[in-house]
Amino acid sequence: MRGLAEYVMLGRRQAIIIVLLCGFFPLLYFFSAAIVALVTLRKGRNEGLIVLLWSMLPAGTLWAMGDSSPMFLMLGTFALAAVLRKTESWQFAILAALAVGLVTQLSLIFQPEYLALVEGLVSDGLQEQLNQSGQTEYTVEQIVDLLLSFYGAYHAIMVIVCLMIARWCQAALYNPGGFRQEFHNLRFDPRVMVVLLGLILVALLDIPPLDLWLPLFSIGPMIAGLAIAHYTVAKKGGGVVWLVMVYLTLLMMAPAIIMLGLADSVLDLRKRLDNS
Repeated sequence: MRGLAEYVMLGRRQAIIIVLLCGFFPLLYFFSAAIVALVTLRKGRNEGLIVLLWSMLPAGTLWAMGDSSPMFLMLGTFALAAVLRKTESWQFAILAALAVGLVTQLSLIFQPEYLALVEGLVSDGLQEQLNQSGQTEYTVEQIVDLLLSFYGAYHAIMVIVCLMIARWCQAALYNPGGFRQEFHNLRFDPRVMVVLLGLILVALLDIPPLDLWLPLFSIGPMIAGLAIAHYTVAKKGGGVVWLVMVYLTLLMMAPAIIMLGLADSVLDLRKRLDNS
């Protein structure tokens, strides 16, 4: 990835070539978004906007074919990169990602074909289960609502991941170790975290439409929890095995990582670790 970043930083033409080449392929358009972010972080919003406009060609083509994700990814990652460059704050960048996720979630209202596709796939799956076992625990509507509740959160996480890739590349080229330090120090203002906690609690009470946005509200505390976990492993001299355990915990007990992020915001766990 560093070699690709070096090539992109040679000039605008090189950046445009790569975003066009990567943009048309489902497994590679994430790199296009990361490149848009890298150019924005390093060369500014105006230069990033030019590369973004070129990335719209493959993203628009894929949207016309029924996949709107690349378009949201390019626009969202550019927005986050602009926020991070201006504020130098990962908290504001992540909050911007939540806004991107919310807009993406609301965009489902204007995507009836996608909704029909998801409903059809779920209906076919349930019908197959009924044919095999003769019963099912959930209705089509319940499963569809559950799946769609992750739509905005998925896009929010993807724009954050693309931004992190871009920031890592920037640090690797111009500020070695800079991204690692930034991520280790990522911590939310307690007032912001209280608002997110309140939204999470309201969503847990099944109050619509917030109940469908629970995954989205949990992203901030989750990333903050991962940041303090990474910091703790590094501080205690832990190896890769400990980080693997952290991510296994995230997969199997995500609320534990979310609670860790909430606790760090209030208690400043880094200070306690440094004094221990």
